Amino acid sequence: MVNFPVKSYEVETNVPGGVGPVLEAMPMLQLPGHLDADPRKRILRDSTTRSVVVLGGTGFIGTSVSRHLLLDGHRVSVVGRRRPERMPLGLGRANFVEQKVSDVNAYERILDGVTDVVYSFTGLLPYQSNVSPLTDIAESLSPLISLLEALRTRPDVSLVFLSSGGTVYGNPRVLPVPEDHPTDPLTSYGIMKLTAEKYIGMYRDLYGVRARVLRVANAYGPLQPVGRNQGVIAEFMNSVIHGRPLSIFGTGRSVRDYIHVEDVAAAVVATLGVGGPNVLNVGTGVGTSLLQLHQILQEVSGERIELNFFESRGFDIESIVLDSSSYQALTGLSPIDFKIGVEQTWNALTA
Repeated sequence: MVNFPVKSYEVETNVPGGVGPVLEAMPMLQLPGHLDADPRKRILRDSTTRSVVVLGGTGFIGTSVSRHLLLDGHRVSVVGRRRPERMPLGLGRANFVEQKVSDVNAYERILDGVTDVVYSFTGLLPYQSNVSPLTDIAESLSPLISLLEALRTRPDVSLVFLSSGGTVYGNPRVLPVPEDHPTDPLTSYGIMKLTAEKYIGMYRDLYGVRARVLRVANAYGPLQPVGRNQGVIAEFMNSVIHGRPLSIFGTGRSVRDYIHVEDVAAAVVATLGVGGPNVLNVGTGVGTSLLQLHQILQEVSGERIELNFFESRGFDIESIVLDSSSYQALTGLSPIDFKIGVEQTWNALTA
């Protein structure tokens, strides 16, 4: 891999008086080796038991965030637009709320007694956002602004917003990219994330809303959906499993900063209830090209994997690696080694 220097490095039961049904206990997913399932052995930045709402808590990242919060002994309410057919593993002690949150009145009940909100709703997928930006404005920004309006009257409730470190900067001028790097996104998806950040900053400055933005690198890991033109590791692994060549746009030398989803979840939990910068990159500081990823997948799978090359796409950033030294210094967390994470993800998918 290419190393860029960094500064430091379901059965439901009703709950009387609750906000929704409780998901009965289900088996836990096996976490990567550096994240022990015993909460007594994991980093706790704030020993206070918190009551956290995770918006989009049944999605790929939201599920891991919710599970980590539960492991740390916090009370968790998972909010989703619709109830999935099968609830994610490990959310047995979470409350589930099926709720569309574009209406500010929806938060009157959701935020009752809450200390923190994690915003993990994604809106449209990147390719969908480019095609239908007006729809993405409605689905991405309206719910966020409704939440910010509700938080104006709740000064004790903090917000953690998951943004996109891979898209808000555009083509970087330096690598790794620090938080104060100019932001010039190339896609509608990146523009939506950056606009959301700007609204959050406005509500923080004008109304005192407590909020932090985490600019997350390219997350990967078990249970990442496929067939959505997002998440190259999941898409590549799905192709390998089905005996198909990998599709690469351009030369294959484009570089990304890949971070395991459990590291993202650990970062969210570790930054709750602590001071520090309002904007943090959450990545590894290590870049991996698509050709290097291809080689790692061959080693991990034991398969000879063919490649199909296509013309590059105008909206693809050539290289992006995040300077995550501030977040690592604040939390004391170090990311899982990329090859170990890929191997763990492959084993989970093929078990």
